[in-house]
Amino acid sequence: MYNLSVCNPSTPPYPSQRLLKPDTVRSTAFTTKDIVVSGSDDRTVKVWDLKNMRSPLTTINTDSSINSDSHVCLFAYLFRLSVSPVNNIVALPHDNRHIRLFDISGVRLTRLPRRNGQGHQRMVCSTAWGEETSAKACCNLFSCGFDKRVLGWQVREEKDK
Repeated sequence: MYNLSVCNPSTPPYPSQRLLKPDTVRSTAFTTKDIVVSGSDDRTVKVWDLKNMRSPLTTINTDSSINSDSHVCLFAYLFRLSVSPVNNIVALPHDNRHIRLFDISGVRLTRLPRRNGQGHQRMVCSTAWGEETSAKACCNLFSCGFDKRVLGWQVREEKDK
């Protein structure tokens, strides 16, 4: 079992808390609040409250590994999930060429397209949110993959009418 330790540098002597996961944690991302999101090889993404880390707030089960594949474990440090600082949308790069978007409570929002040459042709290894200060911004989510391409995506929250 692997542990993810989270240190609190604001409180001497820097106590740490452990997030217990049954498989290797490959990526973590912090939200604007006291919440951390972790992705691991056991095909789960867990959302943790840093103030109470006894059990996750949400567990997202996926059909493929987040951030890793058994034949690329040497490259595991490259893989990154990300959380939007504006609306707390979690972007998950998958080893099956998909990028899935979830809200912070674990509700699946969408899968970014990969048909007609619009997506990655090989495994997606990283996602990152750009600045979202303008509603007219061309791209606010970026992804890169083993197809040697960096793609920009425009992710917008649609308002219910």
